[in-house]
Amino acid sequence: MPTAIINILKGHDRQKLKQIIRETTDAMHRVLSAPKERLMIWIYEIDQDLWGLAGNPASDISDFEIRKSLEIPFVQMTLMKGRPLEQFHKIMDEISEIIARNLEINKSQVRVHIATAEPDLWAIGGVPASVLRAKELEARQAEMAK
Repeated sequence: MPTAIINILKGHDRQKLKQIIRETTDAMHRVLSAPKERLMIWIYEIDQDLWGLAGNPASDISDFEIRKSLEIPFVQMTLMKGRPLEQFHKIMDEISEIIARNLEINKSQVRVHIATAEPDLWAIGGVPASVLRAKELEARQAEMAK
């Protein structure tokens, strides 16, 4: 169920974007103890005409280094409520590092927001996660507590 939507300025190297997907998946798997097959990562590339940098469309800023220094990648994550706060902090840090390294920008430019989903308000195939995954979530939480 854990998801990450990564919003970045269009024009980055495709191989680096694929690497971000791979590394983000690995980090979420490791930090959140979530099965890889349940992780979903989407990268949305925003057209340079539609991304405002310092009050101007990015396409109007001809100097690539200036544009790169102004880009603020924004990550929106949804995680099931009930995880330890330390996990949230760790995954925010690791994803920021992954994006900064792959896009060759300063880590302080990356923004990450985590929204938590109530298990009774998140459905999988129409069935609330609280019902469908109750035993699985309990087992995972017990394992994390060790």
